[in-house]
Amino acid sequence: MRADCNGKWEDNGWVQRIRRFTAHEEGSSTIEAVLWLPVFIGAFCLMADAAFIFNGQTIAMRTVQDANRNMSIGRLVTTDEVEDEVESNLATLSPNAVAQSSIVAGSVVTYLTIPSSDLVATGWLNRLMDVDLVIRSEHLIEY
Repeated sequence: MRADCNGKWEDNGWVQRIRRFTAHEEGSSTIEAVLWLPVFIGAFCLMADAAFIFNGQTIAMRTVQDANRNMSIGRLVTTDEVEDEVESNLATLSPNAVAQSSIVAGSVVTYLTIPSSDLVATGWLNRLMDVDLVIRSEHLIEY
């Protein structure tokens, strides 16, 4: 910057650029969006994990009910066969699933334990809580 003959300071160009830069407020919403984006992504991942857990629970429940029904009509004879069928049918969904089956008062009762970590997609939900799903099904033996 330098003074002219009237005593006013002349701008070399960079002062004008700084004034224009500080006068504009475009981009302020972009900064807010960048700050909120991780929150929204985290919420979406938690919802996706919860949806996968509910879906896995539904598939596992149907598998346990089918195995109990097969024993109740005589297709499967022992509780070991019921456990093997449940675990083999769920091997792709949950390799750590554990089935326990017994006969109680004329009914076949099966408990299935699945770690929630086998069912989630992102694993964010397991960082908050690590739970095991326990599914119980009981079916009257008909034969």
